[in-house]
Amino acid sequence: MKYSPYQEAIFAFVAFSPDSAIVQAVAGSGKTTTIVEALNRAPAGTNSIFLAFNKAISEELKARGVNARTFHSITYSPALRAIGAKTVNTNKLRELTRASFPPDVNRTYGNMAQKLVGLARNAGIGAIADDTEEAWQALADRHDIAPDEEGASMVTGITVARQLLQLCNASKEADFDDLLYQVVRLNIPLPRFDLVMVDESQDTNAIQRAILRKVLTPRGRVIAVGDSAQAIYGFRGADSSSMALIAKEFNCTPLPLTITYRCASAIVDYASQWAPLEAAPDAPRGAVNALGTEWRLTDFAPDDMVVCRTNAPLISLAYSLIRARVPCHIMGRDIGAGLTSLIEKLQPKGIDALAEKLGAWRDREAAKAALKGDDAKVAAILDKADCIMVLIDSLPENERTVPALCRTIDSLFSGTTGVTLASIHKSKGLEADTVWWLNRSACPSKWAKQAWQQEQERNLCYVAATRAKTTLNLIEAAK
Repeated sequence: MKYSPYQEAIFAFVAFSPDSAIVQAVAGSGKTTTIVEALNRAPAGTNSIFLAFNKAISEELKARGVNARTFHSITYSPALRAIGAKTVNTNKLRELTRASFPPDVNRTYGNMAQKLVGLARNAGIGAIADDTEEAWQALADRHDIAPDEEGASMVTGITVARQLLQLCNASKEADFDDLLYQVVRLNIPLPRFDLVMVDESQDTNAIQRAILRKVLTPRGRVIAVGDSAQAIYGFRGADSSSMALIAKEFNCTPLPLTITYRCASAIVDYASQWAPLEAAPDAPRGAVNALGTEWRLTDFAPDDMVVCRTNAPLISLAYSLIRARVPCHIMGRDIGAGLTSLIEKLQPKGIDALAEKLGAWRDREAAKAALKGDDAKVAAILDKADCIMVLIDSLPENERTVPALCRTIDSLFSGTTGVTLASIHKSKGLEADTVWWLNRSACPSKWAKQAWQQEQERNLCYVAATRAKTTLNLIEAAK
């Protein structure tokens, strides 16, 4: 196989240099192939591991002979043994909150405390960072987290969150965040390696970087692979500058991997407005078509992908496609679960009552967020309410019940055939010959106000464009 000069430079670095490196790998740059071959070129006797972003990538690399693990899998057994837990309890924080605080405190501050504790563990508060009120307030400000009830005290909310973290640390139960956080907090030993390659390094957080230090031998080195232009998970606690932080901490040499073998040259030209990348020498021209509202439901082929900044337009399009007898499905079981959870929280006695309660919830929560100047949260609330209203409107007259609505949500978000519809966040890692970017005009979002949010909105544009291999169609939903 013929490799690019960039790939050959990476192979030579892994084979002969004792130093760490950071590989800036653009979308579709042959990252997996490069990783496998680079590890094959490592000096004989090198004890190496590849830390993958998710289980699917880990399994793919294992099948190709790589010692690949996820952060969670390498910490799973050591963490559970140290904590005294038998398995992971994904409801740990919710159960602790309900059992430990009075109902009125739980109602006002429970959701806030659980969100903050999750983010605090990602940031390493109490493990590698000081547990101070200022640190918690900074987390709340960055992620726009506040109590559920208007006028409730932020100071009290942060106090509840700090107490919940203490309860969490004392518990003999473990959730997925504990697998990483407690390994660092309790200094639990982990296997150590001479060469550690880490995938999607642009999406790592402070506690993951601490684990990198734990699994590295004293003279070991890190090869961090990622794309800073694809950093889009800041809302989950990933550091928007994580690649720069890794480069500084491990004194990494920068190595480019900037040729994309996925995208046609027209798509490369279009995506380059957000980040630099190069088309492969033999790349087809392809096309980027600004269609506006001039498109038809019958234009979509079964293998096409539709991406959009928000979910409600995708749900609306899905039902239009279904009515036009075009098979489709929406990516994101967690999105469907979130919609169902909100419906259950509202406790409606019927569909009409749900619509009424949903409208009141939307207006109340959006107003609270607007008063705080949190425009991004306003947009998320409106999108969630719009999703459910679109689903309600889609129900047949003889099936207008809440259970039928929940079954519809489950069906729509669990399918696997036909046109794939996905939020841009969910589309990361996917590709298709033809990609339809729905409501291109809505990205970047006007609601992003903080600098890191604006940067990640630009990155979302880059991710959306680079899902396409041959054709990118920019379309708008009919008003």
